[in-house]
Amino acid sequence: MPVAVVVIPTKNEENTIASVIEEIRDAFSGLRYDKVEVLITDDSKDETRSRARAVGAHVVNGGGEGLGAAMLRGLKEALYYAPDVIVIIDGDGQTDAKTEIPKFVELIENNQADLVLGSRFRSDDLIHYKYQPVNRFGTKLLIRILNSQTGLNLTDSHGGIRAMTPDVVRELQMIGTHTYVQETIIDAAEKGFRIVELPSVWRPREHGTSRVVGNIPKYVFYTLPILLLRSGHHIRTLYNLGLVLIALAVTYFVYIVVQEGFTFAMGHRTPAFVLIALLISTGMQFFFFGFILQLINQIKRSTDKAIYQKLPPVRSPE
Repeated sequence: MPVAVVVIPTKNEENTIASVIEEIRDAFSGLRYDKVEVLITDDSKDETRSRARAVGAHVVNGGGEGLGAAMLRGLKEALYYAPDVIVIIDGDGQTDAKTEIPKFVELIENNQADLVLGSRFRSDDLIHYKYQPVNRFGTKLLIRILNSQTGLNLTDSHGGIRAMTPDVVRELQMIGTHTYVQETIIDAAEKGFRIVELPSVWRPREHGTSRVVGNIPKYVFYTLPILLLRSGHHIRTLYNLGLVLIALAVTYFVYIVVQEGFTFAMGHRTPAFVLIALLISTGMQFFFFGFILQLINQIKRSTDKAIYQKLPPVRSPE
């Protein structure tokens, strides 16, 4: 019996969640799935949860730690339904679920992809509202970083719909609490999953405002350090910088010793020795900081893996 699970991240989407869920069910009505489960992962303070439950959705508490942490919870919980395909769709109503879900799911069904991404920028007629230049610039920057890390040729990282195999979700590991849109791509690419990008229409948002658009500096602050950690460049950069500073200190020390004629009467060179000590100390701190970051990264992944192996089954909707 084929099963599909749709995960919807929500935060104060009481005005749209019921219609989005209805549109999702309409999208699957002509497909081969005997069972379609809708699971919202929610950090709302309004009536989003009660309205989602009223139309038969399951609700997972997002935990209040950020979109990435909430999505990781929701995706891992989705595995308890033993799905054949997992779809992620935004709860703001900007994605045309009825039109797009069949196209995205088809690639999974036909074994043509493991992760299917939606892009607003595959052609010029996909965004049906005014898209701010600063947001386009931010997206281009993130895409360049993603493509350089993964070797892919993507055009968008924030599409409102994705489809994936259960294996992609089962293997998914994340570091950040706000960066699931980028980290799912990087993680899937690192583990050899096939990633395909499809054009995706974005409709105008009728209710509320985007939290990402409203907090561009905050979002960049959260995102770029995590992408740096995922790339592994922090290890090479910090280690190399530490070694360079220590090498400079040693070189300068040798220079002073030679300059003073290999004598131990160098009390007048105290400022130089202070500088040498600072270079060595700073170099060791950079080296140690790189080691600590990598250790924290490994602990985080191991902890998440242990936690999600022990999650209880999802309860029936209330």
